[in-house]
Amino acid sequence: MSFTVPVTEPACDTRIDRSFRQPLLLYMNKIFMCLITVALLAAACGTADHSSGDYVLVIPPPADVVRASLPFSRGVNFSGWLDASSPRAIPFTKYSEQDFKDVKSIGVDVIRLPLYLHNMTGGAPNYNLDPLFLKFMDQAVDWAEQYEIYLILDNHSFDPVAPTQPDIDKILIPVWTQLAGRYKDRSDYILYEILNEPHDIDAQLWADIQGRVIAAIRAVDTRHSIIVGGIWYNSIDALSNLPTYSYDNIIYTFHFYDPYLFTHQGETWGSPPNLNTLKGLPFPSDAHAMPQVPANLRGTWVENSMRQSYKQDATIQALAKQLDKTVKFSRERGDLPLFCGEFGVFMPNSLHEDRVRWYQVATKLLDDRGIARTSWDYFGGFGIFKTDRGGPFNSSLDIEIVTAMGFSPPPYMPEEKLREAFTVFDNYPAPLMDFTHYGCEVDLYHQNGEKYAINWKNANQYGAFHFNFRRGVDWEYLQSDGYAITFTAKADKPAHFQVRFIDREDADTLPWRIFAPVDIEADGQWHTIRIPLSSMREHGAWINATEQWLSPQGEFSWDKVATLAFVAEDHDLHGITVLFDTIKLEP
Repeated sequence: MSFTVPVTEPACDTRIDRSFRQPLLLYMNKIFMCLITVALLAAACGTADHSSGDYVLVIPPPADVVRASLPFSRGVNFSGWLDASSPRAIPFTKYSEQDFKDVKSIGVDVIRLPLYLHNMTGGAPNYNLDPLFLKFMDQAVDWAEQYEIYLILDNHSFDPVAPTQPDIDKILIPVWTQLAGRYKDRSDYILYEILNEPHDIDAQLWADIQGRVIAAIRAVDTRHSIIVGGIWYNSIDALSNLPTYSYDNIIYTFHFYDPYLFTHQGETWGSPPNLNTLKGLPFPSDAHAMPQVPANLRGTWVENSMRQSYKQDATIQALAKQLDKTVKFSRERGDLPLFCGEFGVFMPNSLHEDRVRWYQVATKLLDDRGIARTSWDYFGGFGIFKTDRGGPFNSSLDIEIVTAMGFSPPPYMPEEKLREAFTVFDNYPAPLMDFTHYGCEVDLYHQNGEKYAINWKNANQYGAFHFNFRRGVDWEYLQSDGYAITFTAKADKPAHFQVRFIDREDADTLPWRIFAPVDIEADGQWHTIRIPLSSMREHGAWINATEQWLSPQGEFSWDKVATLAFVAEDHDLHGITVLFDTIKLEP
């Protein structure tokens, strides 16, 4: 018995030049026989037909299933929110009550909420959680309970490269004791996850640390479920290193990104060599669709994997075999409950039709084995929107990806671009306006009377804060109709910086920029700045991937603007504080 999933042929097949096909009637018999052969091979191997327009995924049934069911089954991660560098850098309006309502509408029943808990404290020795963070955390919990969505408070305090410290319990115990004390009387919709992806730490030591943290939580809260995971980045193979903890309501988690080369092609954050130049790997494996090994990856483990093991690793059978290990672990330990906390495919360098197929396979394999899951991610490069920028829910969701993951997408509603005045920041960043910063210190919640202002200080040269637009704006119209960027600012010392708009950067677009210089006097007064869009001039483009600077070439396009930035371009602003408030686009 097998499960078949027909996949609609993409509008453009990037692997086959269809203009060279011969008339169908002339070769009907040959094509028919080829399709029969391919279907038989697919059924035998558990792979997909890459030579046919109508792909058929043949997914073998599981040998066994997880018998310990959870009250939730499928969801997403809400990252880039409370996993900030500090409480005062949390972009709280990145998510809102509407996001909880939206995901509920498509069938999400659980949200995994990454928290940089260790960044949210006052530091040693007590590691007291910051009141501002707790205020935001309470709101997220309220929304989850309101919409009856399970909310996993995931301690995401980790570095993908730096090892998990052997004395991390000195932080884990106090932060979890506080959080458990705060939420012990809340509903069963709230769960605790001790630490995301511990790695480069002794397995037995980590098992002991995790046990001590469980005991600390249970001393305060005997009710809410606790999620535990193994080392090696919560790998499947590390589950067996964990003991069967002798407490009620313990859930065991793992992450699923097999095969890694496929799911992470294009990533820039891993250990050398990263995979930023790797693109177009097929799923399932197909010798005729394999890309060339990028020059910078030749002679590395990546080349060896592409030439040797990928053809076995990137099969449906290989993925099923990995997940069968989790079921075996659960059954051998007396039917322990299991949860897949992360799974997904990085968007920029993977072919869309292959991403869809991978999500179909992963979702079906997890469902068939009775394993609850949350995908990584909602927004971003692993997200469920058409681009990593996200956008309005009804116009920007990737319908094929959402459907492949087992959700029910909403009716499509085309987005209308803004052609009127709008706010970028006033007390908070406006909805559909992501805030980021680097090379500087930022406090988004500087008290300015009864409201908040942005406190920007100690910026390195090129240090900046950005507003990234997640909705369409008709910049061409605004520029031609005399609109301006306006804001108020004051500085404790003379400050010189740039305000710039930056085009999006993707496969077809370079991040060309346009700018205006700004000087603020150190008179302790608020100054109102108005910069007509038509007065700004081109500056060039910086290509992150190649670390290349391009001089202005007349290529900036208002139609491609993605970001508004405030930048210490010409020199650093060490020892200087600038306050910003009420940033708008207006006539």
